[in-house]
Amino acid sequence: MAVFIHLASRLLIAGLFYSQQGSGFSPPRVPGAESRGPGGTADAASYKRRPESTAVLSGQTVNLRCAFSGLSSGDTVVWQGPPNDVVISTGHAVFQSYRQRHRIVGDSSNGEYNLQISRLKLEDSGKYKCSTASVPTAEEAVLTVVVPMAGPPEIIGAELPLTAGHQLVLRCRSRGGHPPPRLVWYNGTREFGSTKAAEDTEDGQQSLELFSPRVSKWDNGANFTCIADQGFPHLVKPTGTSRILRVNYPPIVSVPSPSVHVREGQTVNLTCYVDANPRATVKWRRLGDILPPKSRQIEKTLNLQQVSRQDRGVYQCEAKNRILPDGLGTVTLEVFYPPSITNTLDSKVTVLHTKNDFSLGCLAEGNPKPHVRWRRKGTSLYWDNPLRFHRVRYDVEGTYECVATSDGFPQATSDVFLDVVGKPQIKDGPSLLSIADGDTARFFCDVMADPTPGDVTWIWRKTNGVENVMVTTYNGITISKKQTNEGTSSVLTIDHATTDDEGVYICKASNMFGKDQREVRLMVKGTQTSIAIIISVSMVMVVLAVVSVVVLFIAKRKEWICRRKRHETPSLTPSKPVPPLPKYARKPGHGTNDSGVEDLELQELDGTLKPRPPPRMGKDWTAIGLSYPRLAHSHSNTLPPYSTVERHRPEGEDIREEDSSREGSTDGTTVMVQMEQPPPPPRDKKRRWNRRAGDRAHRNQHEAENVLNETQAESL
Repeated sequence: MAVFIHLASRLLIAGLFYSQQGSGFSPPRVPGAESRGPGGTADAASYKRRPESTAVLSGQTVNLRCAFSGLSSGDTVVWQGPPNDVVISTGHAVFQSYRQRHRIVGDSSNGEYNLQISRLKLEDSGKYKCSTASVPTAEEAVLTVVVPMAGPPEIIGAELPLTAGHQLVLRCRSRGGHPPPRLVWYNGTREFGSTKAAEDTEDGQQSLELFSPRVSKWDNGANFTCIADQGFPHLVKPTGTSRILRVNYPPIVSVPSPSVHVREGQTVNLTCYVDANPRATVKWRRLGDILPPKSRQIEKTLNLQQVSRQDRGVYQCEAKNRILPDGLGTVTLEVFYPPSITNTLDSKVTVLHTKNDFSLGCLAEGNPKPHVRWRRKGTSLYWDNPLRFHRVRYDVEGTYECVATSDGFPQATSDVFLDVVGKPQIKDGPSLLSIADGDTARFFCDVMADPTPGDVTWIWRKTNGVENVMVTTYNGITISKKQTNEGTSSVLTIDHATTDDEGVYICKASNMFGKDQREVRLMVKGTQTSIAIIISVSMVMVVLAVVSVVVLFIAKRKEWICRRKRHETPSLTPSKPVPPLPKYARKPGHGTNDSGVEDLELQELDGTLKPRPPPRMGKDWTAIGLSYPRLAHSHSNTLPPYSTVERHRPEGEDIREEDSSREGSTDGTTVMVQMEQPPPPPRDKKRRWNRRAGDRAHRNQHEAENVLNETQAESL
């Protein structure tokens, strides 16, 4: 059915063609028609060369190529074109309305049917088809007739300078051309993204807008370019138009150094840099003060000659160009100058002696800030400022120097004399002067006082308490006085001093503020020869005493002396065993074996022999009564207290010799010995009964006696 419809349209086209040509028209012969096969059929035709789209400038000639292979005698090649696919030609025949500029060229025997159009016009643009009846689908080719633009695009907007902070609107419009150009905005070489889509104007032109909500100083001098491109650069090159943006902005001031340092007397330049559009006017001023008299401004630089310490401060550079805000820049000028001490110090300061927490302050100025210290003139020892005295003495009087130092400058000094006034002060010294008999005694008295005391008085206080005022005499007493750097020095001299000159010598000094005194005791000793003799005699006596003690000890040990006669004692038969007699040391003649107090220990306390009870466990120290059974009847009577015992019998004598028969009694009676209560032992450990080192000779003698006592006790 489709084939039928297609053939019908072909016949219609052919009929139109015949009506235009008249009766003289004869269908063209198709090469190869005589080569039909049996039955009148042939192979189907196909494209040997398909038509291709192309673009050509207006006024030029274009060939639209088309070729088939396998055409039969009944196949007719038809070209169709704009507008609305109108048939332009069939075979080699071109319709009447197209013959002036259209024609079919090519080797038809080779199946070539090329459509040639000369003097191209804009209406020639469109789709062209080359087809034949045996080819079911016709191929299309687009012919674009390019009409160049009348000129580059135009830019509307920003003809006048803008102000920083305002918005920017630029519009680009093309000027003719076919096909319509594509418009693009560029900022320099970079495509500007803040653009809207292109629009068609009423006259068919293209328009593109550029928008920026806010411009700044950095947009000043920006190159905005609008490029129009028709898309066929090999035929028509893109064209563009640029607009350099002018932006006015307020002054921006910068200073190379916010702080400038200079020495006093030098010259300095203060400079500021100004960025503004349009150009700004610059003016220098000094904050809080007027400009120095020796200053001048050269464009953006302020020149200061021979600056002084009064020129230091803050300087401001102000720039204006009628666009707010105004530009400001500040520079701090530091002027370095040497230290100087203010006139607040007096050359002399008077202070009372013994005043507490006195201080001297020193004020100095300079740049940089000076370091202030004090020192005593002529010394290298420094103190911090202020100079403090916790207690004023006479020895602090003198000249003090305030020293102010700064880096890079010589030091500044100021002298102050500290005058200490007050009552006299006598220097301390030894309070005892010891000399030999006949030597010279000298007493020194150094007095510091302001004002100087009228006189220094010497007083002699004798050993009996009588005081005498000392004066210079011709019997060996001399008083001399002289002035020194520290005050008054007085010397009392006594020639050939003896023990009669002993006592206390007093030096007194006074002035309008008070008085002071110092005492020195004089001690006169014997000659060196007397002392040597005394020492020698003492040593000899000590040696003789030691030798005597040793000889006495040996003699008693050998029983060469103090030999005692032994008496036979009848044996006693006690009812109970008699406890052994304790072997305590006793001194002969100070107690007897039959006195009933043999168990008491005799100790020496401070050179006196006193009884001490023996240690008795579990009993009071006062229970000293002892009972011995079966003793002689003569002991039935109570013995006298121990304190009444005779202590001065001849050594070696035993009281048992007076009545030896009494010990022979065997009646078994018990004798109770009653004695007075001895004093308690001392409780203070520091007062124990210790023997003195000086009693060693007595100790040795007691040891010898103890040996004899032990021998007698063993015999009993």
